[in-house]
Amino acid sequence: MNEAILTTEEIVVVGAGMVAHRFVESLISRAEKPMHVTVIGDEGLHPYDRVGLTGFLRGGTPQGLELDRSVFDDFRVRFLADDRVLRIDTAGRTVTTRSRRVIRYDTLVLATGSYAATPEDIDGTDLVGCFVYRTLDDLERLDRYAAARGRVAGRPLRGAIIGGGLLGLDAADALVAMGIQPSVFPHSEHHTSRQLSPSDEREVTALMEARGIEVRSGVRPTRIITESSAGVSALELDDGSIEPVDVVLFAVGVRPRDELARNASIEVAPAGGIVIDERCRTSEPHILAIGEVAWFEGRCVGLLAPGLVMAEVATTRVLGGDAILRSNGDPSMLGLRSVRIADVGESGRADREAQEWNMSSSRAGGSGITAGRTPRVRALQAI
Repeated sequence: MNEAILTTEEIVVVGAGMVAHRFVESLISRAEKPMHVTVIGDEGLHPYDRVGLTGFLRGGTPQGLELDRSVFDDFRVRFLADDRVLRIDTAGRTVTTRSRRVIRYDTLVLATGSYAATPEDIDGTDLVGCFVYRTLDDLERLDRYAAARGRVAGRPLRGAIIGGGLLGLDAADALVAMGIQPSVFPHSEHHTSRQLSPSDEREVTALMEARGIEVRSGVRPTRIITESSAGVSALELDDGSIEPVDVVLFAVGVRPRDELARNASIEVAPAGGIVIDERCRTSEPHILAIGEVAWFEGRCVGLLAPGLVMAEVATTRVLGGDAILRSNGDPSMLGLRSVRIADVGESGRADREAQEWNMSSSRAGGSGITAGRTPRVRALQAI
């Protein structure tokens, strides 16, 4: 008598951000075959809502930002927090972590996201009082520093945001929530860094100025100045003037965390990002990439909606179905009507139908996305 032998498929996910969470959530809800999922995150936290970080500065808690814990509490899921994958062995199909775990995979999903960049043409970016706006840990450090600096100064603090983009707009809102008066110094000609059209940038600038946020479009910082170990004290601008500041926050964009792929000889785009096809496959047949680290159709996209769609495409592929990622137009040029920038001023997040990305699929396990549509997402910025 012939009996089918069911083997448990080993799925390893590197990264524990919002896109990784969506992938695991979709996978365990749709899977009909035995599988075991290992998720490896380098933060010591469960996945949390990066889009809602500003809420933490309004009295929120880390627990309040957490995504649904039940996803990782499923018996098929093992979550390894505060660990980092150091090496991928594509021949042996294993990953090795900082804690010296060696974990075998049948399918590896890279959802490593990106890291916050700092400007290379400004001196002093490593001084005390300079911060990036990317993770909960970043905000906790910023909050502690601002509280201590405010006690010493005995007056309201002055902040400078160098950069822009939707992240920069949210960063301005974060400083306001802390009682810090921000000025925004665009770090390029278009301070929203390709995510908005020029006309929408002007509308965003008007919105910010209406909320009391100064946008200094005519000058560029060249040096950050400190007078003591207490921290930064001023910006030197390219017109020779000096702008007093107490806190500097960088929002000059993000860079894909693709070093694992590079070191494993997986194809990476010259500008950065793991090259994927329309099925989220990398140059290695058993490795997928999703989210901000993925390079698709000539770009990495720093918005949540495309990452969530990639997660659904990857899920369908793992479950044996066929799904194809499609982009309609240029997702980096989002109009105000679809992004609802005004919502940044209220909560730093928006609940919207993402209109620029979708997938078509031959559904396997009940795909979470109907062909030609995208899921509802809560997103303005980073994954």
